[in-house]
Amino acid sequence: MLLKQGDSGEGVRSLQRGLNKLGSILLIDGSFGPGTRDAVIDGRVALRQPGTPEADDALQQALAALPDPFPSLTSAGVTFIARAEVSGPREYRSKYKNPLWPSAESGITIGMGYDLRFADSDRLNADWSGQLPLDAIARLVEVLGGPGSADRLGRVRDVEVPLLAAVSVFLRRSLPDTLQQTRSIYPQVDDLTPPRRTALASLVYNRGTRLQDSDPARQDRREMRTIRKLLAAAPDSPHCNWTEPWHHVPVAFPLSTREGMTRPGITRGGLCRGGRGSGRCRRASGGR
Repeated sequence: MLLKQGDSGEGVRSLQRGLNKLGSILLIDGSFGPGTRDAVIDGRVALRQPGTPEADDALQQALAALPDPFPSLTSAGVTFIARAEVSGPREYRSKYKNPLWPSAESGITIGMGYDLRFADSDRLNADWSGQLPLDAIARLVEVLGGPGSADRLGRVRDVEVPLLAAVSVFLRRSLPDTLQQTRSIYPQVDDLTPPRRTALASLVYNRGTRLQDSDPARQDRREMRTIRKLLAAAPDSPHCNWTEPWHHVPVAFPLSTREGMTRPGITRGGLCRGGRGSGRCRRASGGR
């Protein structure tokens, strides 16, 4: 069935999910609006299927056949993390497609939080070759290392990083790095179900791996320490009902109020190693 701007429903939701496998970072709302139209245009280019900004059967089938972009995490979770970084595709194109200098401490930053302060020439070329023109990469090499400045930003301000290129590097470089950082403080993360693994990766992506409070009075890293303690809990832990061989590890804390949004896989009922809805986990002592 042909899908076009103005359409809505489950067919559009499926289309949006497929487009997100390419990196369109759409909100799955079932409404074929301007953002979905732009994503269809990008998708046709990426899949080498020229045509109108409408989704015919051939395009929909090609999108449905695509693998998940980063199988270690859920596709919905990957989109969530990316949208938390740049808000959405329209915002990316209006605010983030050109290099930025976000703060005095950061370097010149491109794509989805790719800070050139922490890259060298070899890494930049490995990450962005095939995504950006060679002359654009050569210009970015000039501002590698060290904090940014108005002069450095001025030298590369007109370099354009397309959305799908930014998401490609985000998937190939940023998310693997984030998952490795997550393992460094939560070594049991690979035992979790994909939605819960995604929740922890999202947490680390946004907050880093620091476990010590910056303000002891606020205890701003208390939840992160609680997660670590519960994931490492021994089988006789009073916090869990260890009746399944793969164990459950509950985490009950209001991350949505701390972070300003709800993370995929984190609910008031807990973040567990086991399947959803088993009813076998008890809340951590202290409740909410």
